[in-house]
Amino acid sequence: MKKIFLFILGIYLLPISTYAQRNCGFESTRTALIAKDPAWARKLDAQRASLQGIADNYKLQAAMPGAKKTTAASAIPVIFHFMVTNAQLAQIGGVAGVAQRVDSQIAVLNRDFNRENPDSVLIPTGWKHLYASVGIRFGLAHTDPSGYGTPGYDILILPDLPGGFSGTSTNYSNAKHAGTGGVDAWDVTKYMNIWCTNFTDYPGLLGLTTYKSITGGGGFPADEEGMCMNYAAIGKRALPTDYYIPTGYGGDHYDMGRTLTHELGHFFEIWHTWGDDGGLCPWNGGKDDGLADTPPEGDAKFYNLPDTIPGGTYYDQCRYDGVDTQLILYGIASHDYMNYTDDISMFMFTRDQAAVMYAMVSDTGESFSLTQNPDLLNWSVKTAVAGVKAGYSLCMFPNPTTGRLFITFDKTADELQQISVTDVLGNELQKTISTGQQNEYSIDLAGMSKGIYIVRCNFASGSITRKILLQ
Repeated sequence: MKKIFLFILGIYLLPISTYAQRNCGFESTRTALIAKDPAWARKLDAQRASLQGIADNYKLQAAMPGAKKTTAASAIPVIFHFMVTNAQLAQIGGVAGVAQRVDSQIAVLNRDFNRENPDSVLIPTGWKHLYASVGIRFGLAHTDPSGYGTPGYDILILPDLPGGFSGTSTNYSNAKHAGTGGVDAWDVTKYMNIWCTNFTDYPGLLGLTTYKSITGGGGFPADEEGMCMNYAAIGKRALPTDYYIPTGYGGDHYDMGRTLTHELGHFFEIWHTWGDDGGLCPWNGGKDDGLADTPPEGDAKFYNLPDTIPGGTYYDQCRYDGVDTQLILYGIASHDYMNYTDDISMFMFTRDQAAVMYAMVSDTGESFSLTQNPDLLNWSVKTAVAGVKAGYSLCMFPNPTTGRLFITFDKTADELQQISVTDVLGNELQKTISTGQQNEYSIDLAGMSKGIYIVRCNFASGSITRKILLQ
């Protein structure tokens, strides 16, 4: 049903353009777990069956006199781990492109999860009463696990071939560990980890989530919690020339940041609106998504199809079970973030979906700890020399490196005076005088012996150092 067409734009595995319908790894994750242990089929069905009770209980508690939300107001710190080739990095606009994409992605998430998205005006009138705010906010992490500043992303440059990771059946766990060529998770109890790369064995895949209820107990390791995303499906388009994964059937693209909105829905334990039940309806064996305010739906809805019901969407094969099950809700949830429609057609979470997700970050929820780290959203003041301003945050990548090292920082270039490289004994091996013309530099370590080096950036008000591993 899902057709994938690859067009190789050059002989170098440079940019690979993937034309496909929307696809996420939720179903493949379930299939992998059940193949590993058939008992997971029962566990997953039980999790789905519990969702309405979770939603109802949360709404009941919230409606009680004097009730208030128990989660701190702090946003969840997010770190994006980009793992791309030089060609892929250039394709998405280099370091500046990465910065724009992660900034715009955070803005999209905060709008979508808090009923602030401007395109909500397009929600059909029959669905507006279900349009809900989840009440969860997100922010770029600006302090890393070692206490140093971070722009909220890191970049690992991969070899040109194959230029990504494989492993659908393992939730791309090799991308999540430095020992297998990827990037280790930052503490998953404090940071939302998002790994952004190319899926070499599943080019049509946009995103895949490892959520808490499928970790442990024979599932996936806890340190793999988070999202694996296609590197070219992050953020919201800024320029017409920006590269995003296109569809194969028209002008709509996955370029509005809704792929990560969708995947975060899975992270907070909600399912696709059609329930991943093989296209069945409730009266012939289907189980749907377990929530009452998303009507019965046969299977995924693609594209950006026109609404055909006045004040609603459109019907599918699950409209009838002796009564009109989709009439009350004016069709199926084709505009829901948890469907497969194009970004331009996604506008809302429902009340029950929102209740389940917020319950996950309430003070008794499984992801409560993610909301308890407001200090990680602030720029670190930890530096090599006292007195350096917190705003002088450096990003050095790739680390480890095989030679070329890139250095970026968030202040004007004339404030950086010098970059030096020393060995662990303090012997200075390389020195570069800043020209004051840019805030992105690169130095070449290829002629040095493999090992650990200290890179020091001297600013007008002090210095910042980083340890670099040369492989």
